[in-house]
Amino acid sequence: MKRFTRTQGSGRSFGTAALTALLCFCAIVLLTVYGMNRINRGNTQRQEKALKRAVNWDITLCYAWEGRYPPSAAYLSTHYGLMYDRRAFAVKVQPRGANLRPDVAVIRKDGAGE
Repeated sequence: MKRFTRTQGSGRSFGTAALTALLCFCAIVLLTVYGMNRINRGNTQRQEKALKRAVNWDITLCYAWEGRYPPSAAYLSTHYGLMYDRRAFAVKVQPRGANLRPDVAVIRKDGAGE
């Protein structure tokens, strides 16, 4: 029954086992952070696309109800309930004329989604 007795030189030393465990832990942490960054980047891109759709929808709605296009993004927020994260995005509505659809730009601010 010498199976359960430890002989000299068998098994790993404590330092090697601790180093292996530390490296595995660091690898898991790095992979988790990398995955979370990729998910966040994808969410920001989806938010930007949804915001563009919402702005264009509200512009069309404004023209249908009032017979004119909105003068600014603030007008859409006030009268049509357009809500978005102002820390992450800037919305610019540039009127081109009285009866022409305005140019719309949704701009992601620095640091958003990275």
